[in-house]
Amino acid sequence: MAITSKPSCPGGHVLRESYHSKSGKLVKARCIRKTGIMRGKSSEKAERIIKKASMRAQHALRLSKKAGLPTPSRCHKGMTLRRGYTRRSYNRKNNTHVRHALVNPGCIKARGKTGAKQRVIVLDPEDHYLSEFGYHDVETKTTLERHTSLHKLINHFIPTKGEMATYNYVIRALNARYVLSRNTNPKVARIFKQDQRVISKEYKQKKMKKTM
Repeated sequence: MAITSKPSCPGGHVLRESYHSKSGKLVKARCIRKTGIMRGKSSEKAERIIKKASMRAQHALRLSKKAGLPTPSRCHKGMTLRRGYTRRSYNRKNNTHVRHALVNPGCIKARGKTGAKQRVIVLDPEDHYLSEFGYHDVETKTTLERHTSLHKLINHFIPTKGEMATYNYVIRALNARYVLSRNTNPKVARIFKQDQRVISKEYKQKKMKKTM
């Protein structure tokens, strides 16, 4: 790695290390604005989430075996193994209560693409504020209702996180939901992609105004 003097970065910025470009030119270390809404590297957060999910799955497997429930370890061709998990209790919109339950491991139909490398995308429940601002059940909402919810979130974060960082977060969040839904629910995935394009267009327009 190239070595240059490292500047001290102000709040809301992170240090980008120096490096050599493809042409051999030395690019000095400098401070760049943080684009994420949350603290910590996304790779580190993804690792923590995956680790917690694995621990929950192992716990569910032990409970399933203890309860004498079927616990397959392999599945037939065209099927994939779904990890076991414990489902929390919750209330439906019609006010009916769904009790806590143990869901044992099982084989389900493989719905993802095979034979190609796929990027693992993890939705962090602590990071995703879309639902808190009304962006949920998107297939039942109008375009105006969805965009109103997204702009409520944007307006909430801009004063503390900055305009560009907020737009980047919303765009990535919508794209993650699109990728996770495109094979299981293409109709909903198209809605996420349409909304992401609208927000991306707004982002580009605001970015151009700042450079003028």
